[in-house]
Amino acid sequence: MWDAVVVGAGPAGSASARLLARAGARVLLLDRAHFPREKPCSEYLSPESTRVLERLGPDVLAAVAAASPAHLTGMKVVAPSGDGVVGRFETFSFALPRARFDTILRTAAETAGAVVREGVKVDGLVYDAGAVGGVVARETANGRRETIRARVVIGADGLRSVVARQLGKVHTSPPHRIAFTAHVAEGQDVADIGEMHVGRPGYVGLGPIGNGVTTVALVLPANEARRGEQFFPELNRFPGVAGRFRARHIVRRVLATGPFARWSRRPIAIGGGALLVGDAADFFDPFTGQGIYSALRGAELAAECLIPALATSTRRPITAAELRGYTRARRRAFAGKWVLERIIGLAVGWPALIERVVTRMARRPELADLLVRATGNCVPARAVFQPRVIAGLLW
Repeated sequence: MWDAVVVGAGPAGSASARLLARAGARVLLLDRAHFPREKPCSEYLSPESTRVLERLGPDVLAAVAAASPAHLTGMKVVAPSGDGVVGRFETFSFALPRARFDTILRTAAETAGAVVREGVKVDGLVYDAGAVGGVVARETANGRRETIRARVVIGADGLRSVVARQLGKVHTSPPHRIAFTAHVAEGQDVADIGEMHVGRPGYVGLGPIGNGVTTVALVLPANEARRGEQFFPELNRFPGVAGRFRARHIVRRVLATGPFARWSRRPIAIGGGALLVGDAADFFDPFTGQGIYSALRGAELAAECLIPALATSTRRPITAAELRGYTRARRRAFAGKWVLERIIGLAVGWPALIERVVTRMARRPELADLLVRATGNCVPARAVFQPRVIAGLLW
């Protein structure tokens, strides 16, 4: 009997496992992949993520800093016409390949005392008197199945979460988008800022990740996803990207992920014994680049809820009543972020609106700074919802 089985060793899962193990819990961390492994991602850590990494431990922050030669100082938003504006953070953010970042966190969980098993896929949940009481897992190498019991199961298995589907309906909503990402060397005019280029249709996000390599993401409506097969010609549709990246300089193949805009209405099991963190709980759109921060902060909120509950000597699953504090904490922490990222995600599908907002921010750089800092979790999202700010962005 484990205290916690964590499904998925990405940022949300590894951070959850580290925090619980550090508090003395018996933690098993499972992932179907073998590390290091690649993940399609913007590979950008918002500035506020640095504070969460520091709370995970000075050794974790030091390892990320040493592995992250690229620092981003702001974001540039470019309208379909090619006009752009730059907003600056108050500090810098880290940017590094997910293969490197995820391995650091997975190792940190193991160092804290979590037992890590790679190449193990979770196929389903098992129940104990109406509560989740563990998982059914299968080794990918030989197909051997086993039942693993735990007082709580943490679903951190991403956008296609098996745990989330087992707990109840996963909701979807427009816009439905697919992302194609690649690592490309020798990009032209790549500076210490991230860039978002809105087009008709879709958008491109890019940013340096060190050693002369740029992560480049092409995001398209799901019904236009076949365009992604022509990755580099598609990049050239965007005025601010055309001619800057060459297919012969690709250093990591194109990976795809999506569709996005998926979320679970309940991040906890109705009968208790399980909760969701990271993309397994919700993910709307990659434009704002908040995925890693949400994963790390969500892991903290989960640990704050679970550590007192696991301190009891009983072997029963954690009850739904004990988990409800996690639901409330997520709402307090993320409600403003959810609204802001949905507004922005919908707006990038409306090119005329993006042209207007970029024009207004170019005239008032302080608005660009505010919007970039809100999406970077440096200031509360509610700061953008002030009437004078909305008026400044639109009129």
